[in-house]
Amino acid sequence: MAGRPAFAQEPAETPATDAEVPEAPAPREPGEAEAARGQPIVEVVVVGNRRMLEEDVAGYLQSMRPGKTFTPDGLRTDLHELWASGFFEDVQVDLATRDDGVHLRLLVRERPTIDAIEFTGNDEIDADDLREAISEELKTGSILSHPAIGRATEKLRAKYAEEGYLLAEISHEVAVKKGEKVVIRFTVREQDRVSVRRITFIGRSKVSDAELREVMITGKPGFFEFGTGGPFRRDAFERDLLAIQAIYYDKGFLSVEVETPRVMLTPDRRGVELVLSITEGPRYRIRKLRVHEVGEEGQEVEPLGGRRHLRELVRASPGEYFNRAELVKDLAAIQTMYRDAGYANVEVPPETALDPQKETVDITVAVRRGEPVHFGRIEIRGNTKTRDKVIRREMEIEEGELFSETKLDRSRRRVLSLGYFENVDFSTAQGAAPGTLDVHVEVGEKPTGTFQVGAGFSSVESFIATAQVQQQNLFGTGKSLSLQAQISGTRQLIDFSYFDPYFLDTRVSLGVSVFNQLRDYESFSQRSKGGAITLGYPLRYPDLRASLTYTLESDQVSTSPASTLFGTASPTSVFQRLPLSNLFNDGLTSSLRPMITYDKRNNQLAPSSGVYLQGSVELASPFLGSQNEYYRFNALGRFYYPVNASGSVVLKLNAQAGLVTSPSPEGVPIFARYFLGGINDVRGFPLRSLGSRLPLRASLDENAPAIPDGANIGGNLMYHQNIELEFPILQAIGVRGVLFTDLGNAWNLESLYCRAAPSSPHAVTNPCFSMKSLLDVRTSVGFGIRWQSPLGPLRFEWGFPIKRLPYEEPSKFEFTIGGFF
Repeated sequence: MAGRPAFAQEPAETPATDAEVPEAPAPREPGEAEAARGQPIVEVVVVGNRRMLEEDVAGYLQSMRPGKTFTPDGLRTDLHELWASGFFEDVQVDLATRDDGVHLRLLVRERPTIDAIEFTGNDEIDADDLREAISEELKTGSILSHPAIGRATEKLRAKYAEEGYLLAEISHEVAVKKGEKVVIRFTVREQDRVSVRRITFIGRSKVSDAELREVMITGKPGFFEFGTGGPFRRDAFERDLLAIQAIYYDKGFLSVEVETPRVMLTPDRRGVELVLSITEGPRYRIRKLRVHEVGEEGQEVEPLGGRRHLRELVRASPGEYFNRAELVKDLAAIQTMYRDAGYANVEVPPETALDPQKETVDITVAVRRGEPVHFGRIEIRGNTKTRDKVIRREMEIEEGELFSETKLDRSRRRVLSLGYFENVDFSTAQGAAPGTLDVHVEVGEKPTGTFQVGAGFSSVESFIATAQVQQQNLFGTGKSLSLQAQISGTRQLIDFSYFDPYFLDTRVSLGVSVFNQLRDYESFSQRSKGGAITLGYPLRYPDLRASLTYTLESDQVSTSPASTLFGTASPTSVFQRLPLSNLFNDGLTSSLRPMITYDKRNNQLAPSSGVYLQGSVELASPFLGSQNEYYRFNALGRFYYPVNASGSVVLKLNAQAGLVTSPSPEGVPIFARYFLGGINDVRGFPLRSLGSRLPLRASLDENAPAIPDGANIGGNLMYHQNIELEFPILQAIGVRGVLFTDLGNAWNLESLYCRAAPSSPHAVTNPCFSMKSLLDVRTSVGFGIRWQSPLGPLRFEWGFPIKRLPYEEPSKFEFTIGGFF
């Protein structure tokens, strides 16, 4: 008997399905098979198989086996199983009846294998992504199946629809190669991406269109999609339907129904209109709310912390509208309270009983704490370089102690914040002993050593060349070591630094640095050589830390033209001809700087929420062996607020105040005073141009011409603030935009300068201070673009001063390498 191909080639527009598989072949001569009924099967021979072994083919035969009794029904069943395997294009069965019984000869023709899957016309989606989308249906090396091709085609259409190409057309052809192999070629006509033209809500009356659209992703254009509603994506739209349901639940509409939406193409076939039909139902108020704990037998027991405390954790009250989000948040707080007390298996199931007639809901929460659980073994895996103790010392949990969800979560964040790992996963599993949970810590290490050589340009520092050798996880011990060299138009720097976060295996941190640097300013240059040592200790981990820094350096100040390797010499300083008593107060500086830091940012490199506060006092005194004498007080505050739910748009505030004084009659050394202006504090103004100015003559000769715009002497008191709105432009490559407004100034407090020049043409540069002077500040607005490039963070910013002085430009463009705040 002969069979026919199990599947026939179908046009791409109507792919074959599993339901179209033909029946298995039946005997040509039913009488011949019937005549052999009851006779023993002597032999079954498989012919035509090339890739499959004979025993593998015979494995599909349950009735047609030597030694069994032949029946036509058994033959038909085995042929069907063989056919359904999908490995054969044709099957033929020869049946011969002899004196010793039935001899069967099975002739098969195997289907070809897929040698390659190719795509043409796919400009918007990479071929590898398309292959991944159909990998469950088709892959190279598998047996050809036409229904699988049909299913793969539908998945390709769905993939394009997810990206907004609803009109994409996909066809295929199967090309036969030598060696019983085929190549499947898919041809794609992507068409234009379909954008959302209109979203219409039908049936809603209690929730506004604006509120519903606010929670939706669909219909919101991207940064470069002006004039459109953004592309239509099925995955985003399905998420939107759940978000719409959620906003109704949060407002108490517990019976809301969002029907399957209608998606209609516009007449030009370049857009879609979405119609969502909503049945809101009644808005439910809470009639009764009971929160209690029950024991194993269902009896009410005293809850953890008492009945009153348990009830206070749920903020909802009878008479209020039901809010699912708030209830879930409160129940999570109850769950966390019990888990932090060791009850890892606590259950907090809410039960609701609706009364549609009275539009009320009764809420019952019966807490079941279960048995207390202890931590079992803590196993760390994946750390091929980092030592176990480096990870364990960041963990707040110990083997044998009571389970704590909060400590477990903080431990994961602490290990991740080390910066040594690409990923950190904490999981728990039943321990060997009853009532224990083992903790498995899986880490994926990343390179922590870097060797960087870079070059670039900055409007502030001209040409910049940098080289850095750094190891953040020295020999897997958690210590860091770095050597940095930088040369630019305004500075030369060599810096060696070492940091041990757990000095001598204690909680004390140790930092050591040695430096040699030259800074070339507009009116003077400063060369500093020395080093610093810092000891720190966490007062409350992880957010509160105290430190003490001792610095010893030799400072040399010069008004002669100075130049760096890549910089041009500064113009002759006006200070060469002025009687500034503090100008050459250089020499040895020995200082102590205690500091306290409070850090609640969600990310230290790119924060989107939280606060960072820092206060310090620096004392340079003869009691410490210092030739320069001054006291510096600094306060810094940074605040981050996410404007949208994803945290991609961030409102940021940076505020910094400083005061530096000296008991010396000559005052504070010029290099220790504050000079504001430029891309790092008050943008829109030239670098170090803000502060008090002396309207003096170019020399001591009374007939000498006045110094243009006055001589900038900096200030003893400083304040500046920056408010920024940062938003994504090209998120995938790290390009962001920023709008900003800056404010600040530096004021002179030393009377000798006020006596030297008691008047000034501009209040904001007056060297004589009064409390009213605090209102004399400089302000600016502007915008910029930031890019997290391979070279480092790049900033391009345009500042526009408000109420600029006659000698100041209407705008200032600056760019530099490095972050801001």
